[in-house]
Amino acid sequence: MAPYQHRTIRVGGIKTHFLEAGSGPDLLLLHGGEYGASAEITWKHSIESLAQQFHVLAPDILGWGETDKIYSFSDPAGYRISHMKRFLETLGVSKAYFVGNSAGGGLILRASVLDPAPFQIRKMVTICGNASVFKTESQADLEDYTPSLVNMKKIVALLYHDPKWQSDENIRKRYESSIIPGAWEALSAARLRSPVHQARSSTEEFVKKLSQLRVPLLIMSCEHDPLNQRDWDSNFQKIVPGSKVHRFKHSAHEPQIEEAEEFNRVLSEFLLSLRSQSLLAYSTFQDTVTEFDCTHSPHGG
Repeated sequence: MAPYQHRTIRVGGIKTHFLEAGSGPDLLLLHGGEYGASAEITWKHSIESLAQQFHVLAPDILGWGETDKIYSFSDPAGYRISHMKRFLETLGVSKAYFVGNSAGGGLILRASVLDPAPFQIRKMVTICGNASVFKTESQADLEDYTPSLVNMKKIVALLYHDPKWQSDENIRKRYESSIIPGAWEALSAARLRSPVHQARSSTEEFVKKLSQLRVPLLIMSCEHDPLNQRDWDSNFQKIVPGSKVHRFKHSAHEPQIEEAEEFNRVLSEFLLSLRSQSLLAYSTFQDTVTEFDCTHSPHGG
């Protein structure tokens, strides 16, 4: 029996699937943005340990897993942030710890610099995610995906350093997740949008806002990550005053899977430390779901 519950709720009419376990301070876990990702695939090796000290919530982000296949051409990140805000409000969560892997980390970072702020963030952790500020050319290989087992094998090879995690079973599970009706369309939408719909804030503006961040931040990186520049973690640390870095020695892009024991320990120690418990001020972040140019996939759940 899995050490967590599968739950599905309606968030502003959107079917939203998530995993839930434990009790204590609220902890939100956001998976990565690669094809075939899901909350369960990403966090199944961490939830049981974290649930001993936290109330863990791990949603399938819009377009992934069992959540509705809805997307925005104009502002995909903003659309997903707005949905996540509504998700937390629906569950009665007013403030939480935020942890994101890869694009999930980038999503949290982008949310943290919004004014007004969408969430109250106790602390945040980004795992191999920097909102593409320090990405490599291999990122294109991750995004260039036509559903097939052969192509999913290429994605898995980018995510894991240890060959045991590049098994046929792991490839198959991610492939099956990638072919849920509407999944490819929803995940590809942001990458296929026209140039006029590019991100509203430039990288330079985003970095400037990050330099003013006052939320405790832990940057988790991996020694064998092909998707980020070699020294991205130390360079990112220079951008965000007071941030901390932990580098995993035996992982590629998903240390919560390849080095689960160390990951769970380091994460819990950071979140529970008494040092610097500042909050990102909450204010009336305007719900933008109805304002975005968003589309239901014809195959959406």
